[in-house]
Amino acid sequence: MSLTINHNLMASNTARNLSTHYGSLAVSTRRLSSGLRIGTAADDAAGLAVREIMRADIASLGQGVRNANDAISMIQVADGALQVIDEKLIRMKELATQAATGTYSSTQRLIIDSEFQAMKAEIDRIAHSTEFNGIKLLERNSDPVIEIIEQINISGFGQDPLQNRMSYGLVEIDGELYAAGRGTEVWNYNSGTSWSNIAPSAGSGIVVIDKWENNLVVSKNTPGGMTVYSYNGTSWSQINNPGFGNPNNFGTDAFATVNGELYVAAHNNSSGVEIYKYEGGTTWSQINVDGFGDSLNTNAYMTSYNGNLYASTWNSTGTEVYRYDGSNTWTQVAPKGLDKTSTALHFAEINDTLYGSAASPAGAVVFEYQGESSWLQVNEDGFGEGITGATQLVSFNNELYLGGGGQAADDVGTVYKYAGGTSWERILDDGLGNPNNRQITLWSYGNILYATTFNPTDGVEVYRYLQSQNDPMIVHFGTKNNENIDNYKINLMDARIGTTGLNIANLTVETQDSASSALPRLTEAIIYKDKIRATLGATQNRLENTITNLEIQAENLQAAESRISDADMATEMTEFVKSQILTQSATAMLAQANSLPEMALQLIQGQR
Repeated sequence: MSLTINHNLMASNTARNLSTHYGSLAVSTRRLSSGLRIGTAADDAAGLAVREIMRADIASLGQGVRNANDAISMIQVADGALQVIDEKLIRMKELATQAATGTYSSTQRLIIDSEFQAMKAEIDRIAHSTEFNGIKLLERNSDPVIEIIEQINISGFGQDPLQNRMSYGLVEIDGELYAAGRGTEVWNYNSGTSWSNIAPSAGSGIVVIDKWENNLVVSKNTPGGMTVYSYNGTSWSQINNPGFGNPNNFGTDAFATVNGELYVAAHNNSSGVEIYKYEGGTTWSQINVDGFGDSLNTNAYMTSYNGNLYASTWNSTGTEVYRYDGSNTWTQVAPKGLDKTSTALHFAEINDTLYGSAASPAGAVVFEYQGESSWLQVNEDGFGEGITGATQLVSFNNELYLGGGGQAADDVGTVYKYAGGTSWERILDDGLGNPNNRQITLWSYGNILYATTFNPTDGVEVYRYLQSQNDPMIVHFGTKNNENIDNYKINLMDARIGTTGLNIANLTVETQDSASSALPRLTEAIIYKDKIRATLGATQNRLENTITNLEIQAENLQAAESRISDADMATEMTEFVKSQILTQSATAMLAQANSLPEMALQLIQGQR
């Protein structure tokens, strides 16, 4: 290497090494002082990205634990209120039992009833006042149902209104909406007011549609009797022989699904209604005696309740209700006529209680099934408004609704909502804004209550009528938004734990008979309340387990983040000492390198 004075390459090289070692010393000092291996993106770009995602998840899990603990506190508040209500119900049943005995006078029962009514008032007060962070827990903050009244078809589906004046069914399957007309059509809803006819070609008329195993099932008339088709979303299959071998089976009143089994009620004017069970392929087995032993019973409606098939039929002597007990055995569970001359019952269920509606000469009648052969009428005849016909009784948003009206020229479609006891509120009386809509039939699917009309001049109209806004409370604790994985739903606000929801609002113990009648209703109220408490207790246990799991998950994720982000102090101290020594050595050598050009000066001085 040449001896020069313009370029001190050894000093430059030493300065570069010093800068490198000093930089390493600075990094080690920062890591030792902060405890972090990754302080800037330059330390480990990939590691930084992974670490920040982990830190976000850890923070989210920590908040999730707090959310879950808040939910447990909320549940405990609700359960505490329900415990007090439990005490009131027990006391009320004790008072009812006391008043039901004949050893008390009327005056004494009035005194007993005063405490009984005070207990009812306290239940309503607790239900109204129980809150957590300003949120009502046992009743809604506001009406969760909004009125839409949006017609979603062209009247009569754009066809002959005399042929399409009534819908014989409305079904929603996996978000697809289907409607049946009186003619040959089965309509599939597109959007707006657009529907497509997807009906199988055979047959002369649609009678009823329903769903089974996510398939659409449809009955149609043929000269040989009714036919049943199944539609899987793309193609149709006929799944019976016409009329089930009997051409007098010319129509269908209802389908029903019980424990995954499909049943159909065949309309037969000759021998009486016949009930069939689907066995697969095109095979069906009749499971009742024609007309339940009376050929005048020509039709039936059916439902599933408590795992059993129930069927209601009727003739001139009134309504009959039967429960299917298997092996072709039926038990009659309602006396003829239910003390009324009425039609077959349309069924609906809320709070594990079965209700049925029918028409009668006195107007619409609605009954509550109380077990065995006991049915209690829960409305005034015709809702106190004279001859008011009854159509489909439905459960929507855990409340009972009934479409009303008739087919006479002066009838206008109405809708009633059950308010408890024998009270019903008429919530619509104008045929959905069209007085030619003489009868309204309701259909409940998800958070929408649909209405179809009988309209002889314009043709059937289909409406979105009501929409439920009663979304359950969501307790979120996960890092994503997967339902039932990162959150739970708690239906506290729909508990309806006041006296109306418990179906005890109209109870008294003023007389021996009223006290005796109150006992089964109080038992049902206690059972209903216990189901809510059991659900809350199960949810609390689940949340406690969730908290444990979240804490373990956060702990393990924190350990993984630490391995990426935190500095190994022993290793880093070794690097620090190494960088410190190298820095000191480079500093000393830089001083030496800076003195080397003096050798050139010595050479120059020596020539003199």
